[in-house]
Amino acid sequence: MTTPRQPITDPQAGISLVEVIMYSTLTVLVLTVVASLFYVGFQTQAVAGDRDTATGHAQVVANTLQSGVGNASAISVTGSTVQARVATGTTGWQCAAWALTSDHKLVYRTSDSSITDTDYSTWTVLATGVSGGLSGGDAFSGDATRLDYSFRFASGSVTVPIAGAATATAFGAGSPESCW
Repeated sequence: MTTPRQPITDPQAGISLVEVIMYSTLTVLVLTVVASLFYVGFQTQAVAGDRDTATGHAQVVANTLQSGVGNASAISVTGSTVQARVATGTTGWQCAAWALTSDHKLVYRTSDSSITDTDYSTWTVLATGVSGGLSGGDAFSGDATRLDYSFRFASGSVTVPIAGAATATAFGAGSPESCW
């Protein structure tokens, strides 16, 4: 007669194959959840960085336009450029210009005389990845004293729109006849 097998009660005996499979499956599930959380976190961080970059460019452009046009005695507006006669405080007047280039850069330049140079490679780049937000893709509209502007700033997968207006309010002796 055979005797039934006794269960192993020795704590040093180890674990069974079923337990190894269960622990392995549980470990894989936990690691999958943790890895997906890290992946989503990195994606979110990248999008937030792109948004911050685009917003920073928008702030720089809005500040230069508001300050330049606000201190101007007159402006000339076309769809992709703005020129202004800007008061520089006690030192007099200068000409300033902003242009949206065909390669999606917003550039800026100042001069003591009229600005007729359209070689934008020598101008200061304020932002890249910019497109006009007005009808027909224009960035600027207005008249001799009022500027309306609208842009879309793209960085990575994020696009930040900005629109605003500025009015030329500076008057005084010595204003040059024309900057354009």
